[in-house]
Order: sequence, then structure tokens, then C-alpha cells
Amino acid sequence: MTLARTIAKKQLTLLGLNSGTSADGLDLALLKVRRSGGAVRVMYREGLKRKYRPALRELVLRTADAEAVTIEELIELDGLLGDFFGRTARSYLQRLQRRGVKVHVVASHGQTVRHRPEMVCRLGRRLHGTMQLGSLDRIAAATSCLTVGDFRQADIAVGGEGAPITTGAMQRLFADPRESRLIVNIGGMANYFYFPAGNALKMSAADCGPGNSLCDILCVGLFGRAYDAGGRIAASGRLNDELLTLLMADDFFSSRAVSTGRERFGVGMAETIIAFGRRHRLKKADLVTTAAELTVQSIAKKLRPLMRRDRGLTNLYLTGGGRRNIFLVERLGRLLPGVTIRMADELGIEADFIEAAAYAVMGEACLRSETLATTTSAGARPVLGRIAQPPSPPATVKK
Repeated sequence: MTLARTIAKKQLTLLGLNSGTSADGLDLALLKVRRSGGAVRVMYREGLKRKYRPALRELVLRTADAEAVTIEELIELDGLLGDFFGRTARSYLQRLQRRGVKVHVVASHGQTVRHRPEMVCRLGRRLHGTMQLGSLDRIAAATSCLTVGDFRQADIAVGGEGAPITTGAMQRLFADPRESRLIVNIGGMANYFYFPAGNALKMSAADCGPGNSLCDILCVGLFGRAYDAGGRIAASGRLNDELLTLLMADDFFSSRAVSTGRERFGVGMAETIIAFGRRHRLKKADLVTTAAELTVQSIAKKLRPLMRRDRGLTNLYLTGGGRRNIFLVERLGRLLPGVTIRMADELGIEADFIEAAAYAVMGEACLRSETLATTTSAGARPVLGRIAQPPSPPATVKK
């Protein structure tokens, strides 16, 4: 279907794709978005998860954590990810088609391999940026669908940090005129979305600090495990206050920055933690416990001012892989006794697919040239995303 015909439709079926900071794999979310009389209705249908092959995940993480990579390596990884996203989406689209479901648009966030919200000076200009890989054109070619993505760059261009980039989409999915809602995503990084009851102008969103990624890196290096399943390692150790104080002294926690990434809370910090543990002869589990405590302390630090301002906040809805970490959930409940910890699934979308669903919403908004609300850019509200069109089928030659 052409771009013009797609835009003319009042109802679109979209497939959102997301791969987070932890690079576990690809989440796919199926949505319908209908516009009528100025109103927008979003209907979540279902979701699907597909893991990266181990070699591809290792390549993604090695690229994200490297101090320097070659241009050739970036080109190759962009193609590899685009192929993986495209093949995975195509397989799912074929299954949906057999069930009579036609998808009009694919919306892909891509895989973040570098996020640099801090300004640097180059050739007399102050610059910052972010990079997501996963060729949109390869996805469009594989799926034969209009493909929207690269959502962060327009926000960067008007002075924003490019993250959290899903605020407007999350507002469309979850804001409620009667209930103030606080959604906390504990993914690779941890972030929150606050939507006050009936007052969109006072919404806010920001990264809090590390989510799961720091503990994941420690678990791989110290225990040979990909992650701390259920938070059992963290629960078995003892908090080291001196190490926690050292970690909380990071400049991010005293700055006005609203986004961060593995560059700050990744391999470098994990090496600092391990070196501290060796010097002070701490048990390995103590290091994971303290890193997990850093996650919950940084989340609580961000949320307490919101809770003081809005007494209507009675529930905190958790999403992201960290919601399965019992240690994190229990500690968060103790640090924030004023709210009830609930799972975001209760809001009508499976929590595993919320971010992918948000990108589907953003893809539809991009096609409509709509500027969703953002909490990162100071002034102009950009249209987020760019559009890749699928190749036309080969022309038939009449004999």
C-alpha cells in the first residue's frame, strides 16, 4: 500500500518493534489505532518476543560497550539488525495474515548502541547525540510495509536529549482523567512516566539511573549468569554502605539530565564495583546487592518529589524485566511506603510489550505529521520519526 493511501485510512493496524538497552531480543506488539472526529483510540491486540542469537547479542553488547568502533562495524551491525528485525517481523506478519489480520505499518525503535546526552564542543559547535541501529529500509524490504523509525533524532535536533522518547505515546496509552498514574520501567535503565489526573501540562518523565543492566553485567562477570533471576543473588548478599555512597555520588544524580545509558551505568561502573569489592574483600553477592540497591535508591529519589506534590498518587505500576526481580520490588515498596506496587499489565497491555506498543503509537503519529508531547525538548515539538517505503514489486512484462 502506498504512503498516500495509508495516510488516508482512518484506522491503521501497526506492528511496533523494540529492543531495549539489555539487548535481550526483539519485542513485537500489534495495535490498531483509529481516528474519528478528532479523537484517537488505541487498541492493543497481542505481542510476541524473539531472542537474539547469542552471537548477535554478543556483538550488540560489545559494540555498545566499546570505547571505539570502526565505521565498517557500525555498517555491518546496522545491516545485521535490520535483517533480523525484518525477518522476524515478516514471519509474524505471515502468521497474522493467515488469521486474516493485515498490518499496514511497522514501527521500529532500533537498537541503541550509544547515547550521549552530554554536550561536547566540536568545531565551535555544541553537540550531543544518540545512535540506534537496525536499517529501516531493510525492514521495509523484508516486510513490504511502510516502516517508521529513528524516532530520537528529531528531538535531538531541537535540543532535547532524545530520551525518554515515548512520553507522548505513553500518555496516549495510559493517561486517565480520573486517576494520577505513575509508571516505572525497570529495563536496562530505569525510568518513570507521571501523568497527573486530568492535567497533561504537568506530566513528567525521566531516566532514574541504572535498571537491570548493571546487575546483569556483574552477574555475568562474577557468577557466569546472564542475570539475577528473581533477585535471588541480591537477596543473599549484604548492602555495603560505603560502596553505595560512592556510586550515588555519580554526577548524574545531582544533574538536570533526564536520560542516561550503559555509557555511564555499564561496564565502567561494574569494573569500579568489582575493584572496590576486591580491595575491601567483599563477597560477590554483596556487590550485586549494592548495585541493586543503587537501582531502587535512584528510582525512589526521582519519585518522592512527585508523591509529595500529588497526594492522588496511590499506585505505582511496574514494567520492564525488573518487575520480576523480587528483591527490587520489595525494596522499592519499603522505600516508597505511600504507594501500592502493582504490575502495569493491569492497565490493559502486557507489560513485556508496552515499549513496543508505544513505538507503534509513535509510528502512527509520524504518518499523521502529529507532534506528540515530549518532556525532553525545551521549545519546539518535533514530529518524531522518519519513513522508509518498501520497494515496488517488479513490473510484469506482457508478451
